[in-house]
Amino acid sequence: MVAAPGPSFMVLVNETLRFGRVAGLVTILGSSTGLLMWAATSTLGLAALMQTSEVVFTAFKLAGAAYLCYLAVMTVRNRRNFGHQPAEVPEGYGAATLWRSYRSGLVTSAANPKMATVYLALIPQFLPPGGGSPADVVTLTAVQIMISAAWYAVVVTLVGLVRRLLARPAVRVGLAWVSGAILLLLGLRTAVMTGPMA
Repeated sequence: MVAAPGPSFMVLVNETLRFGRVAGLVTILGSSTGLLMWAATSTLGLAALMQTSEVVFTAFKLAGAAYLCYLAVMTVRNRRNFGHQPAEVPEGYGAATLWRSYRSGLVTSAANPKMATVYLALIPQFLPPGGGSPADVVTLTAVQIMISAAWYAVVVTLVGLVRRLLARPAVRVGLAWVSGAILLLLGLRTAVMTGPMA
């Protein structure tokens, strides 16, 4: 489940290619924060509302789709600098970039309505009969988030190594178009995904 490419995976790859390995790791932190939010909403019963309310599901779905499309547009718009770090980094550039990467991971994960299914349908299958104690839920959620973060760290490392080979501007621009197209397709797919009552 964790290794299957989805919106969070693609945003992670995009941020790593654009800004480097540190930005990719910060994106993982943002994505993990989003997973923690889903775990909390599941505990509070809000994820169940997501599964039963077409209005709530649609709101989250469209918010996630809009953000992915926004990232696609920004990637193509800044294609000349895709995967390129300036020789002289302006003051404040690092902090702003890392905040943007964190926010990208957080919003993509938090606005993914399919995470409600993960925390309502998948994770409970691994709990003891009767649902288990709150400690069981916390432990299982922590394990799932750690597995996800570990896999994404491997992805960031591999993408970071490949990024060093992307010195030619034509290659960077081509990758920006590909990355933007994939993000746009993921956004459109998110926008048309079926609702919880389907």
